[in-house]
Amino acid sequence: MPDETATPTVGYKDQFHLHDGTALYRLRGLKEFDMPVGGEREQIEVTDFDAEDWRRQYISGFYEDSDFELLLNARPLSTTDVLLTDARDQGDTRNFMAVITIDGEPVAQITGTAKCTGYTYGRIVVGGLKEATATFRVVSVNSLEAYTAPTPTP
Repeated sequence: MPDETATPTVGYKDQFHLHDGTALYRLRGLKEFDMPVGGEREQIEVTDFDAEDWRRQYISGFYEDSDFELLLNARPLSTTDVLLTDARDQGDTRNFMAVITIDGEPVAQITGTAKCTGYTYGRIVVGGLKEATATFRVVSVNSLEAYTAPTPTP
C-alpha cells in the first residue's frame, strides 16, 4: 500500500471496468479517463433578519450532477465498442470500477454506478488516430479504497 514516501507515477496499466449484464468487463483500448467522483452539494441560502455576525447562512441541499469521460482508441465492433454502444442506447444504470495503479501495479479503486449518456467517435482524418469518447453520469460513487481484484466469472 502506498504511503507518503511513494513517488509520483504516470498513467500505466490503469483500468476501467463496466458491467456487461453478467460481470464487470475491462474496457480495452482505454487511453485516459476522469476519476469518477460525486457531485458537490448544493448550498441553499437561509439567511434571515436574525443572522449572527453579518454572515449569510446556508443548508446543504441536493448533490449536483457529476459526469466523467473515457477516451479510447476507436475500434468499431470490438467487444468494448459494442458494450459502450449498448450502454448508451439502453440508458440503464451500470456498475463500474476504475482501477488506479502505481508503477503499473493496482493499488486503489473507485466503484459505483453510472449511466452512459454519450458514446461518439471523433473526427476521422487522413493519417490521424481514430478515437471514441464515452460520457457517463454518476448515479452513485464510493470513496477511493484499496484495490481488490474482481471475482472471476466461471
